[in-house]
Amino acid sequence: MLFLIWELLLLLNSAAIGFAERVELFWDIGRLNISRDGYNTWDSICVNNAVPISPVHVTQGDVLILNVRNSLDVPTAVHAHGIYHNYTDYYDGAEMVTECGIPPGENFTYIIDTTTQAGDLWIHGHVHSQLTDGFRTPFIIHEKVKPTTYDKDEVLYFEDWNERTFEDMVAIDAKLKLADIPPLYRTMLINGVNANTSKSLHFEPRKRYRLRIMSLSTSSWIKFRMPGHTMHVISKDGVEAVPMEVDGLDLGPGQRASIIVTAQDTAEFNYMYNVTLYANFIPLYPGLMPRYYSGLIEYQKNAPLASIPTVDDAQLVWNDVINMQARDRMPLLPVDRQIVLSIKQFTPEHGIPYYSFGDYAFNHSLVPILFTALSMGELASNSSVYGPQAQAHILQYGESIELLVYNDNSKDHSLHLHRGEYQVVEVGPYGDAVANNHTAVEFQKSGPSPMRCDVVTVRAYSYIKLRFHVNRGMVALFHCHMMHGGYFGLAATFIAAPELLQKYVKVPEEAIRMCKLQGIKTSGNAAGNQGFDMTGLPPPILVNRE
Repeated sequence: MLFLIWELLLLLNSAAIGFAERVELFWDIGRLNISRDGYNTWDSICVNNAVPISPVHVTQGDVLILNVRNSLDVPTAVHAHGIYHNYTDYYDGAEMVTECGIPPGENFTYIIDTTTQAGDLWIHGHVHSQLTDGFRTPFIIHEKVKPTTYDKDEVLYFEDWNERTFEDMVAIDAKLKLADIPPLYRTMLINGVNANTSKSLHFEPRKRYRLRIMSLSTSSWIKFRMPGHTMHVISKDGVEAVPMEVDGLDLGPGQRASIIVTAQDTAEFNYMYNVTLYANFIPLYPGLMPRYYSGLIEYQKNAPLASIPTVDDAQLVWNDVINMQARDRMPLLPVDRQIVLSIKQFTPEHGIPYYSFGDYAFNHSLVPILFTALSMGELASNSSVYGPQAQAHILQYGESIELLVYNDNSKDHSLHLHRGEYQVVEVGPYGDAVANNHTAVEFQKSGPSPMRCDVVTVRAYSYIKLRFHVNRGMVALFHCHMMHGGYFGLAATFIAAPELLQKYVKVPEEAIRMCKLQGIKTSGNAAGNQGFDMTGLPPPILVNRE
């Protein structure tokens, strides 16, 4: 019966794609020497020889056809962050997890179906640190029916920026013996340009505005406020929420929130919105960390600025996801199985740290993890065939999983689940925050309908509980979206219902060709061998040395 249900759903989905509106884009990914901060010229990743990359807008039910040519001198891959990809895992864009990447000079087409979702997503590169080099842009799926009434829809997206590559910054920090601290991004971009030169928000009295606030940063958190205006959060990471009144938004790398703001009754005054760029692991330094920016909310040209008293952040209400409720009132999931992940860090003599959720830092296999799941038959349900570097967890169809993540670490981490979202059900202290000069996280539980999201911040010296239901076969990466963590091993993989993957996933020949062009095997275990023979697989990096 289970297989018949899925066959019916797949047929219906295929039929929906056949009748859906097709939105076709052509992206030539290259580099452009340009100044994005207004001071320094540098080779930013561009699309069609233009920077910033234009946001992508579609309507729910559309099929996005993204034709990509790689004009870089290294492989690339495109991740539509937040898309479910029901049995089209090979379009997820996670290099050596669900695909091999696009080699230089080659073309590949991603087909992204939006039938089952809407909201504030984004698209970014998923090879090495290409995201930090500018390969990122909003991806907005407009609802066919608005979740609430509003007069105008605006996108505000924020990026941290430096004139050097992430790898160059890490190398410099290593020489200075500062590599344990993630690189400092010295500039913030708003909608792709220096925050100090960004355009004003134009408001009309008594109008209702939907503002899609998006953190596309790589290593920094942002706080966003609109003093003099009331903000109601209506969605988080594309999931609709019971409206929650807040004074400000606090968003980690990859997090997004839609808010409704009602304009003032008159155009007598103009106002300012405020943005703070910060990171808990970078020492406070006046003028450099945190960094403060502001933009104009313009009601009338040359109108005076309203005088708004300054209020300490600690006295304000922020968008703490643990206090939010999902609009669909999906109840708290039961727990069939708990998976415990502990964030570990090891810094070897060369000074560059490695991270892990277990004993070993995540690293690429010699075969994409999806292809191992598809080719290993019954052994695909044994985590050993994916190798210790994959940090693989096998999930069964129909079970509800609780992730318990411990962070006995001095850094906040922004954790992202590919291909779905999780309920945020509990947070609390872990380790000795006060002794390590950090503020202890308060114990809190969610309400009866926990908010769901695809990125969540686990604060330093704290734990968090997340729950999700396994409703299909998939290969999903779970990783830190703070680049320093994700780049150096803080990731795990969930292989859900591999027997269903083997039944329903058919990898396109073009995806196979991308692998063959790079000499990458498309079957076998992590080493490209049969059974448990890992000959040829590089040794994993041991992080947990307790």
